[in-house]
Amino acid sequence: MHAQTAARPRPPQRVLAQVVSSLLWAVALVGCGGGGGGGYTPPPVTPNPVPVLTSISPTSTTAGGPAFTLTVNGSNFISDSVVRWNGNSRTTTFVSGARLTASILASDIAATGTAEVTVFNPAPGGGTSSPLTFSVTALQPLAITTRRLPATAAGKSYYFVLASTGGAAPIYWSVPPGDLPAGLQLDAATGLISGTVAGGTATFTVTATDATVPTPNVATQDLTIQVLSSLGRNDTCPAGSTAGTTAISNGRIRASISPYGDIDVYSFQGTAGAQVTIEIFAQRLDLDGNPSTQDSYLDSIVELLDANCNLLAYNDDINPTIVVDSRIQNYPLPANGTYFIRVRDFRGDGRPDLIYELSLSGAD
Repeated sequence: MHAQTAARPRPPQRVLAQVVSSLLWAVALVGCGGGGGGGYTPPPVTPNPVPVLTSISPTSTTAGGPAFTLTVNGSNFISDSVVRWNGNSRTTTFVSGARLTASILASDIAATGTAEVTVFNPAPGGGTSSPLTFSVTALQPLAITTRRLPATAAGKSYYFVLASTGGAAPIYWSVPPGDLPAGLQLDAATGLISGTVAGGTATFTVTATDATVPTPNVATQDLTIQVLSSLGRNDTCPAGSTAGTTAISNGRIRASISPYGDIDVYSFQGTAGAQVTIEIFAQRLDLDGNPSTQDSYLDSIVELLDANCNLLAYNDDINPTIVVDSRIQNYPLPANGTYFIRVRDFRGDGRPDLIYELSLSGAD
């Protein structure tokens, strides 16, 4: 018998040639529609959606103000979405499918009137959203409406936000260096006077400067912070007097309902026909820098009383189960004179962490 002969391997050159020949034959078949495979069909293109615009922030500003960033909310936004101002594209930043921001020019708001804001998505598909209206209103004179600051005592924490009307936002606040009571400082961007009082009574001039282009408007107001040896309680409405109350003016003060069963009473001066708004911020406060946590459990009640401590207006919840803080809005004062604001907890509770801020506008 002959020994079995092993099969000889094919030369590499022959294998390569066969592979190339097979590939060329497959390409030829595709090119001519052979093999029953039909011609090449590209994948379908998904069209862009039509954007939906639901809200913008802010919705208005004053004529002559500076450039600003407009926040646009809605749905069906894509990375190529463009915010348009009266049909003209503005530099747009994609935040998410529900939010965009756009750079609005100072020239866009140089004169009073209205503008149409839309969102455009390019082809394929795409389109333009329905418009929302942005208002550019006449610039009103800048004025500081805080006329009186609450008294305090040495070693006490102080917190009061100054108030103004008119002018073009943002407003810049200033006080000559060293004029505030020792331990207090003024935040230039917010008008907040805060700190722990270390010095005595001080009278000073506060200045507000707006952002009107090209020449800012300026307003000044003389104010005093009285530093007492001690602060008594302010839990009683003294008919015909303001003794034992915390005298305030327009602005925003921070306090707490404490101890248990505490009631805070504030006094202010008002003019007949003036519309005052009194609002409590408690469960909407972000005190620790974490907006996902609730920092105050005060369930506030706010009351407006006349000079004889008769109840004029009352509010428990702004929007029950949704916004449980309190607000009395645009209440017309019936006469010139003294009025009282009374703040308490709905449950009659009281402790140091039941912190709130009281905002007042429309007072003298």
